[in-house]
Amino acid sequence: MTTHPRPTLAAPPPARILPRNNQRLANGMRATFVHAGAVPMASVRLVLRTGSADVPANQKWLDRFTHEYLREGTTSLDASSFADTLAGLGGRLTVDADEHTTVLRTEVLAERAPEAIRLLADVARHPHFPASEAERLRNDLRRNLDLALAQPSYLTFAAFRGALYGDTHPYGRVIPNPAAFDGFDATASRAFWEAETGAQRALLLVGGVFDEAAAMDAWRGAFEDWESGPAAASNPPTPATTRSIRLVDRPGSEQSTMYLGRSVPEPTHPDYVPLEVTNSLLGGSFHSRITMNIRETNGYTYSPHAYITSRPQDAYWIEVADVTTNVTGPAIREVFAETERLRAEAPDLEELVGIQNYVAGSFMLRQATPGGILDHLEFLDLHGLDEAYTASYVERVRAVTPDEVRRLAEQYLGTDAMTIAITGDRSVIDAQLAEYGTPST
Repeated sequence: MTTHPRPTLAAPPPARILPRNNQRLANGMRATFVHAGAVPMASVRLVLRTGSADVPANQKWLDRFTHEYLREGTTSLDASSFADTLAGLGGRLTVDADEHTTVLRTEVLAERAPEAIRLLADVARHPHFPASEAERLRNDLRRNLDLALAQPSYLTFAAFRGALYGDTHPYGRVIPNPAAFDGFDATASRAFWEAETGAQRALLLVGGVFDEAAAMDAWRGAFEDWESGPAAASNPPTPATTRSIRLVDRPGSEQSTMYLGRSVPEPTHPDYVPLEVTNSLLGGSFHSRITMNIRETNGYTYSPHAYITSRPQDAYWIEVADVTTNVTGPAIREVFAETERLRAEAPDLEELVGIQNYVAGSFMLRQATPGGILDHLEFLDLHGLDEAYTASYVERVRAVTPDEVRRLAEQYLGTDAMTIAITGDRSVIDAQLAEYGTPST
């Protein structure tokens, strides 16, 4: 059989930065308009700097309850009328949220962008919160919690966050107390929304094909008289710096769900982008070392993956895998072995170049659609980054050297400080964890 040499891929070109029109109102609200693509559609997002980290400890998931309430219409349009009006523009309302942001978004026909802006403004500024819907929404919340508690991934995530951040910080408090749901009603949602939103916490993003002048007029008209409101809160965590193990017992489980990770520098740090390259080589791509080891060589798992996730002034690296119960310990051993090998030995240049092309190419692909561009703009805004981050990203990826990868792994990914969270059958896996420490529950 004839064999052919592996093709050599050309390095990705530098990132192309589309012109952005950044504007600010006197009340502190900001907007960014960016033209992208050729399809006559506009993506419209209202990003509000409020999320689960702003909820009091005894009201966990009040933010989720409130987000569902936002779908119930405004003081001028009930839920059905609002949905019909937005559908007439070619769109529908989506509400996304995390620890620090709530995002109202839609995608509409190009010429209807100004109307979409006004509708999102109506939701943010004049939500209805009908008291008649509270019981239904509470029941939905209870069902969602029941479903979540049946998922090993959710239980493991909650255990990992609690171990890494501690139960006193919002990042470490994941699972709500269902008894608190009884106090969730229209009054509670309105109080939370009014206390945690305002113009200086808001950013409008419009991307795609649209009439910029008309969109800007709609933005000013809909938001210029909005009160500034409070500034976004800041509460950076103090992550764990020593190894800990949390085990969630799931008797009879045929798999163990594992989260192994530790705190790393956040996006404003000079090492963040090089760490993304290091992550992709170690566990964050299909041909990464950990994936090839525990998936291809040992067959412990089908779909392991690693990633870096960030919040303002905080980030962590994590490896996630579902492994067969009786190889839980060996799987951890192999993840640690690959991590320690990278800490001790720099990768060869050919392996690194392939990873660099993957990271740079993935970044550019994410910038190829209006939605991807707006995702990136959200990221920049959340972390206080500017266009220089985008413009230099590919260059910074390509500048990473083998010795730098080894240095980053040595400095930030030591297994002695890994947080380990596992959901599985304790009777089978407890002894397998003995070499890593004593699990807590």
